[in-house]
Amino acid sequence: MPNNNPEKRPGQSILSELLSPQEWTRIRKPIINTFIIFHGLLNYCYLFNNHPYINNVNHFFFGYYTFLGLEQAWNVFAPGPRDTNAHLTAIITYADGTTRLWTYPRMERLDFFTKIAKERYRKFFNDNAAWSMPLLWPEIARYVARVSYDAPGNPPVIVSLTRFHSRVLPMEVGLGKPNLPQSEAKSLIVYTVKPEDLAGVKVK
Repeated sequence: MPNNNPEKRPGQSILSELLSPQEWTRIRKPIINTFIIFHGLLNYCYLFNNHPYINNVNHFFFGYYTFLGLEQAWNVFAPGPRDTNAHLTAIITYADGTTRLWTYPRMERLDFFTKIAKERYRKFFNDNAAWSMPLLWPEIARYVARVSYDAPGNPPVIVSLTRFHSRVLPMEVGLGKPNLPQSEAKSLIVYTVKPEDLAGVKVK
């Protein structure tokens, strides 16, 4: 039977309870335009962060902008490009005591066509996970444990993540010279693998 109660119509949204269709039709374009203009101006501020007032705007909206995934640090551009090379390794310890080395994809060691598909890994690690997001380290350790579980009855039990890095020589000093070896090491996390971390992994 049809529902004749106007207060409990199926699918009725909170917005439709607050506004009539005519009112929403009248205000929706200004709201949408304001949203677009606001984010356009916010993008402008992040692209041209060269004034104290703009810097204050960026600082105020930083959490919101980062939450939307729009934040850009522009670390590869002048006047202050990134001056550090880094890579991630993991030592996986298995239940029988054996160990294995796992290395995060390193762009400089990949061929051209492979690098095209994996270049996004550089952004994830070099700009974020390697330095300022320790909340990601357990997730990375769990991922390493899952992709390294390939022997039935011998699961990984410990994953140790280590960041290796070195400084990039200034152009006037390092032009034409090879990069310094990435010998500076920092242990990021020693993660004990839980049984639920390996749930659903198909071991060949």
